[in-house]
Amino acid sequence: VSMGQMMVILTKGVDVSLGAMIGLCSVLGAIAAKEFGVVAGWLAPIMVGGAVGLINGAVVAYFRIDSFAVTLGTLSISKGLALIISKGLTIYNLPPEFKILAYTKVFTIPLPVIITLFVIIAMYFIMYRVPFGRYVYACGGNIEALRLSGVNVNRVLLWIFGGAGILTGISATLLSSRINSGQPNLGGALMLESIAACVVGGVTFQGGVGTLMGVFFGVLFLATLSNGFDLIGVSPFVKQVVVGTIIILAVVIDKYKK
Repeated sequence: VSMGQMMVILTKGVDVSLGAMIGLCSVLGAIAAKEFGVVAGWLAPIMVGGAVGLINGAVVAYFRIDSFAVTLGTLSISKGLALIISKGLTIYNLPPEFKILAYTKVFTIPLPVIITLFVIIAMYFIMYRVPFGRYVYACGGNIEALRLSGVNVNRVLLWIFGGAGILTGISATLLSSRINSGQPNLGGALMLESIAACVVGGVTFQGGVGTLMGVFFGVLFLATLSNGFDLIGVSPFVKQVVVGTIIILAVVIDKYKK
């Protein structure tokens, strides 16, 4: 989720719909698993996430509307659809094989860790070894210069938001597999945490600045902080206050650093 958020923030935008998107993906993935089998249940969240992301990207790119406003609307739509489809209830009784993704180990390494590493490697090549990655940075650095150089900026924005949706769909698949159910409220906190991980990792809201490894270490920092709070018995409500404070401090520090 943080890697998808990173691409959007690099364009001077933000996607606030990613957390709600996970809930919608989880519900539809659970229904697909019950109706069409385990593989369909794993793939459906990725397809749904990609579709919602493409819708976000299309509105932002072709109607030149601020990404915050667009994704705020998508957040409400996704959350509402998830609750309507599931009737506000958790979807249980999925095939036992559905949780294989979350609990299988390869040479003692959990499969979600391996999947995450593959996604990081794929993102590294996309961001730093092919022209698309340079276009993402250029969208935040100087989008008009990118347009004048002959690049189809609308298509780039479309795939940035679509990619964020696909990455969120992968997260939804892993989370749903872990709890072996579909939950309309799953992953709600990940939107804020993904922004925090990006900001802590050096991705600025001014656009065009930030690295994949910075985001990776930002995620590790927040995960370690959260785990430490759990171990010492700190309330989850206090964690929300801390994450919000970290975002503000990181933005202020970045501003004065420049």
